[in-house]
Amino acid sequence: MDEWSGCRKDRWRAGLLASVSWCRQWHAVGGCPLPPMVTGEDHIAWRENADMTSMSAGSSTPYIPASSPRSADVVLYLDLDGVVHHEAVLWHPRRGIYMSPYQASEHSLFEWLPLLQEELAPYPQVAIVLSSTWCIRPGYAKTLQLLPKELRARFIGGTFHKRVHGADPWLLASFRDTSRGQQILEDVTRRKPRQWLALDDDIEDWPPAILDRLVACDGKTGLSDPQTLMALRDMLQKCDAALVGNH
Repeated sequence: MDEWSGCRKDRWRAGLLASVSWCRQWHAVGGCPLPPMVTGEDHIAWRENADMTSMSAGSSTPYIPASSPRSADVVLYLDLDGVVHHEAVLWHPRRGIYMSPYQASEHSLFEWLPLLQEELAPYPQVAIVLSSTWCIRPGYAKTLQLLPKELRARFIGGTFHKRVHGADPWLLASFRDTSRGQQILEDVTRRKPRQWLALDDDIEDWPPAILDRLVACDGKTGLSDPQTLMALRDMLQKCDAALVGNH
């Protein structure tokens, strides 16, 4: 290395360190936490997430995206575990999602999905929003790939989506800490469907004002329970009647 090149690199390194020091000072007084090292595509992703978080700085509520979500006349907020299959579901980084061989050895993923499709058949106007931990893992797009084509066509989004909410760990943690009912209520506020209902086995801490929209499932029987199936049928009829009555 010649002396001139060494001097230039020394000056460049000094300038870079000064910039990093300034950035860390800025983040320390109210900006976003700066990771120890971010480069290339990771830096771009971090920068986008930092912009979103800084937009919401000073707010006591989680970041709510400004994008306009897809909506429909009637939206069904659909959970998967404990609804379209037994609640005993496991995940492995190589195997993916699978039924527990100990708690649900006689069950399979999506085994009660045909029951849901049958109930939805008379109502082509009903769209579906994925309201499940599957939004996070394996993710919205990968989940839809596992579903029948006819049902997949009804989906218009999820209560959580990285492309919409961002991939910031704080936002993800905030979403996880929010009750299922509150997650759905926030999505309803954004989508503004004319009518909506929820099918879920996670019934803790639901806002009282929307309990009448919930079709509650037993996680071990889901839609295979005749009473749950009847409750879903009644709710779909009510939503359809309300649409007709508003015309």
